[in-house]
Amino acid sequence: MTQAHGGQPLDSKDGPTRDERGVLRDEQRILYVLALTCLPFWVVDALSVPHWPWDTLALRLGWAGLTAGLGWGLEWVELPVRRHMRTAAGMVLPHLFLGLVVHRLGGVDSPLFSWFCVLPVVALSVSRGQLWQGVLSTGLAVVSAGAVMGVDGTPPARMLTWLLLLLGAGGVGMQLSFFYQRLRQARVKAEEQRLALQAELVESQARVLQAERLAAVGRLAAGVAHEVKNPLAYVQANLRFLLEEGRQTASDADDTEYSEALHETMQGVERIHQIVKDLTALSRADETVEGVARCELAPIVDASVRLASVRLKSLVKLAVEVPGEAAVLAEPRRLGQVLLNLLLNAADAIEDAKVQDGRVAVRVAVVGDRVRVMVEDNGPGVLAEHLPRLFTTFFTTKAPGKGTGLGLALSRQYVESFGGTLGVENRPEGGARFTVDLPGA
Repeated sequence: MTQAHGGQPLDSKDGPTRDERGVLRDEQRILYVLALTCLPFWVVDALSVPHWPWDTLALRLGWAGLTAGLGWGLEWVELPVRRHMRTAAGMVLPHLFLGLVVHRLGGVDSPLFSWFCVLPVVALSVSRGQLWQGVLSTGLAVVSAGAVMGVDGTPPARMLTWLLLLLGAGGVGMQLSFFYQRLRQARVKAEEQRLALQAELVESQARVLQAERLAAVGRLAAGVAHEVKNPLAYVQANLRFLLEEGRQTASDADDTEYSEALHETMQGVERIHQIVKDLTALSRADETVEGVARCELAPIVDASVRLASVRLKSLVKLAVEVPGEAAVLAEPRRLGQVLLNLLLNAADAIEDAKVQDGRVAVRVAVVGDRVRVMVEDNGPGVLAEHLPRLFTTFFTTKAPGKGTGLGLALSRQYVESFGGTLGVENRPEGGARFTVDLPGA
């Protein structure tokens, strides 16, 4: 039983989705086209008889009006009723009205009688590959054409010939319906496979990102061991001193020396805590991207330099120049990963080239509405033939087992997601210069 809907299209509670609305519009468009094609064929009616067939014009107007009305009504009913309306407009009405038109134009002797063989194929436009609708269309064609021939008194042999032709045409239509259904199923399966592959790609990209972070952690491991060892040494010495001092009386203790020991111990503990905290933030798998927003550049550079210092400290002299007011549009964690990767690459280049007086500089310059972060080193630079491929995934100039070929490619991807660029050039005085150009905030 159809319910009233207050003059509004019958939609779901939250309204039809864009795909559902597109399918509905396509179905309506097909029925409107079928309605329009009814009228021009009246010229064929007129040419097939020696007089003006005004009665068939009236039939065609009724045919077109009912088809267009059913097409318009699709928007106002639920899906099960919509299927029945589409079947009525695309199959029942054509066979009914064509039978009436052919009967008025001379029956089986009319040139339009042969159109009964075409209708099962035309039904494909509304059947959407359903085999039962192809069977229905064939059955309707046989019934309608048989009724016309029966009224005209067609001889049995001729009637049988036409019915066999109609069954053959219907068989072709059903076969086409079957192939169309198989094609639709293959397309749905291909779409499901595409979505599955896309999900696997996203998952593999997440694993690649995690592998790159862990690779960076591995490159820092030796420096971390050294950095943690030193604070632990003087923390241990100071604790031993405090233990001995605690055994003495308060009058014998040196308050100044005692305070200095406590202060050094606290610094050592804080240093160890900061190293562990930075490494945990870098390597954790549950990365949460905060989104591109305004962020102060100085804290990001400081955090990256602090973490990279565990490796740079024993290799190079590091210089940092960051204006306090510099701010950019970026995602802080990912920008920090980019800068850390550039600093570690500079350390690797200096170490591999065995540069005695290694130097790395981080310089920030505000140019108009852009902010440039330059990471420079005095290493060997980049070979000219390597420059075009340097940011290509899995391309690396490092020794086997030392580089993954992912760091620079991911770094460029991150920077471009902020609306910036990442480039490289060789410095005239020697070494390489990586420039991160970001939108200012």
